[in-house]
Amino acid sequence: MSSLPLQPDCPITELVSQFIQARTISQAQYQELTALVLADGTVDESERRQVNRLFDAIQNGRVKILD
Repeated sequence: MSSLPLQPDCPITELVSQFIQARTISQAQYQELTALVLADGTVDESERRQVNRLFDAIQNGRVKILD
């Protein structure tokens, strides 16, 4: 399984799509994504939808969080 690096200039939508396509996200990527989403102190509707999309995929077993 490959680990996708987070890129600060990569839109959250693309990151979420990459994680769902790869079906995995590492703990470090998860923490970096969280930091990226919260970096500006606000979460807009689009970001919220994308984060919920990833959470749903994790909850339904479509994406696994790796150690």
